[in-house]
Amino acid sequence: MADSGLKMGLKYIPYFGGMLKIGLDIGTGFVKCVSDHGRFRFPSLYVRRFHGEWATKPTESVGNRALAFLYSSGASACTPITRGRPDTRYARQVDLLISEAISMVRTAAGRQADSETRIVAGLPYEGIDCRDAILRQVRRSAKTKKCDVVPQAAGTLIGMNRKDGIVVSIGQGTTEIVAIDNNQVIDGESSRWSSEFITRKIGRYAHLDVGLLNKRAAMCKKYAKVLAENLSREIRDMSARHGDSYSLALSGGGLLIPGVREALEASLEGLHISVPPDPVMSNAVGLYKLAG
Repeated sequence: MADSGLKMGLKYIPYFGGMLKIGLDIGTGFVKCVSDHGRFRFPSLYVRRFHGEWATKPTESVGNRALAFLYSSGASACTPITRGRPDTRYARQVDLLISEAISMVRTAAGRQADSETRIVAGLPYEGIDCRDAILRQVRRSAKTKKCDVVPQAAGTLIGMNRKDGIVVSIGQGTTEIVAIDNNQVIDGESSRWSSEFITRKIGRYAHLDVGLLNKRAAMCKKYAKVLAENLSREIRDMSARHGDSYSLALSGGGLLIPGVREALEASLEGLHISVPPDPVMSNAVGLYKLAG
């Protein structure tokens, strides 16, 4: 409901100093990171691996390195982010994901680990209970106190240079439906109707393989209709609560699953809909602008 989420005013003030600015979207499926020095995206994945009979210690990795070892002998894997929130069982693994993102940016920027950094991270609308924990983790991993946490879906609207609208961001763990008026988050919910509903029908880690999803396009399209039917009800309910006065902005990696965008647009016929140029990175783009 409107009183249960992360609520705050959102301002974008251009900054042209030497500070390293980062927008960080730590999702269930992927970590997305945007900075002055590039955009980065890697799986929200942790793998612990034994090398075999001669090994004395296991090795561990996150992101793309973890993906390379996912199906190798002796590997065990976990996704440290559940429904868009850090899983309390995997606090250290979440730290590794955050550190990986910041390290990528600093490497691209040629900066040292102690360089001045400002970060804005995103959480699901209903993730207010995780806000302090994420703040501590990001500050610790980045060695900076210049950090804030906001509803991640707000990044899409900011990235589109808009002040008003209802953002529908379809992620792997949740679909964020957030209403924003004059840069103020006024309502929202984190729906369980997310892209995981489709990808889990194909395999636990199917969301990490776009080629596999395209090969199973017929199955994806079948379940995309079910997803769209249920999700559109929640979207229309929120739109109606606000007099159908806001246009919709659709974003998130779920839009790239075969059939999802088409089915959702058909289910939302009659409402004004727009999609950012890069729906996968759109939340992180706006969070980066906020970091300015």
